[in-house]
Amino acid sequence: MSSWFNYMAGTVKCSFMVLVLLAVLPLPLFAADSLMVVTDGAAFFDQSNSASFAEIYVSLSRHQLGFIPSGTGTAQVAGVFVSAVASDSAGIALDSVSTYFISQIKDSSERSQKGIRLFDMLALKLAPGKYHVLVTAIDDVSKKSGTGRFDLTVPAFRSGDFQSSDIELAYEIRDLSTGGADAVNPRLIKEDRAVIPNPSNVYQAGPHLRVYAYSELYGLGAAGSDSGQFTVRYQVKNAGGDVVTDFGEQKYPKPGGTAVLSQALDMSDLGPGNYRLLLTASDRMAKTDAIAVRPFAIMDTSSAFAGSAGTSDVELMIDIAYYYLTEAEKLQLDHLTTEGKRSYIKQFWQSRDTDPTTPDNPVYDEAVRRFNYAVENFSTRTDLRDGWKTSRGRIYITYGPPDMINDAVMSSRRQPYIKWTYYQIEGGTSSSGSGVIFIFSNDYMAGAVDYRLVHSTHPHEKYDPVWQQILENQDEGLDDDMR
Repeated sequence: MSSWFNYMAGTVKCSFMVLVLLAVLPLPLFAADSLMVVTDGAAFFDQSNSASFAEIYVSLSRHQLGFIPSGTGTAQVAGVFVSAVASDSAGIALDSVSTYFISQIKDSSERSQKGIRLFDMLALKLAPGKYHVLVTAIDDVSKKSGTGRFDLTVPAFRSGDFQSSDIELAYEIRDLSTGGADAVNPRLIKEDRAVIPNPSNVYQAGPHLRVYAYSELYGLGAAGSDSGQFTVRYQVKNAGGDVVTDFGEQKYPKPGGTAVLSQALDMSDLGPGNYRLLLTASDRMAKTDAIAVRPFAIMDTSSAFAGSAGTSDVELMIDIAYYYLTEAEKLQLDHLTTEGKRSYIKQFWQSRDTDPTTPDNPVYDEAVRRFNYAVENFSTRTDLRDGWKTSRGRIYITYGPPDMINDAVMSSRRQPYIKWTYYQIEGGTSSSGSGVIFIFSNDYMAGAVDYRLVHSTHPHEKYDPVWQQILENQDEGLDDDMR
């Protein structure tokens, strides 16, 4: 099974797995001179050491890297430093890992070839809890850099308990038992399988769509005449919680106390939308089922823009783009028909496509991830799916995950508030420790069901001098009740 200690071996000068992949659309979420870093993670259990750990998946676009002659023939090489840091809600770093990898091309003609994605995996040893993970990539030649952030929850794995790891979504899982491992990044190999991760959790719709899923089961009961098998069922639920695809129950013989599950799931019948993949495993010796859930999205801009999408699909396209549209563009959309809106959004995305000759664009994947996260975590009610419209949803979609989250309570009114801190956006620096802050208050104006933005030090957001003074007093220790 997966072992954190095995993954830590060979983290220096290891080439990325290279693969040409299809993605969806572009969005101006990153500066033109920065690397586009797409990242995500999954939690696993190292039973040999009774320790939980997290796999951090990273994807870069090869054409963004700077290449120099390798000194051998016409080949050229690029070097990139990648690091991952996991912090708690107070911003305290609890574990970190880094690697330096080399990517090679056969000659200079491949330098500008787009649509080539590079993948790697790093591992962090983490105790059960909630973490904010920051991934940084620095190109050794061009000095370009980029960051990716996401939140990760590590469950409380216990030796002997029947539990599932997180689900890792992948573009591909290949069997290497008959050979071929030499051509694969060793950190992407698990149990004789090459698992090419999809850290965006976004797939392109089509007649051949396969969503690959990797996970592990722990604590399978002792094998016997009546308990030598366990069952697995995969289901797909839509945004409303309805089961739209049920792959049926499959029985497997127990390989021992732990089992590896890797599956290619046919999603060709699913249309564009937000979904959840639900894994339910059962063992007669266990008193409860082992369950794992992973959100993902399916996009199909080709059919939607061609005119086959309905009104609701066009509305979703506008919702995803809403915070990147100017007020003038929003006014223009209001006066268009459904077909006109579809055409307008098509042009909106095309004008921001860095390479119209290929559908690959991890920037749009990141936009969809932010939109989905806001809906899943900030909605005022599960049935409303309005998280993207809230203050926290808007800030998250616009600026990405915060570098630090702090909860507090005002001493005077006893109203809860949340403080988000960013170091990598306009007005903030990590070197000086001066970050841009956003304060969200859970007061009567928020209806006590949400947190509204009441103050920020971002130059283009709401500033409240009263709140600024409250925070300064707190930092100086003048208000102990607020800690």
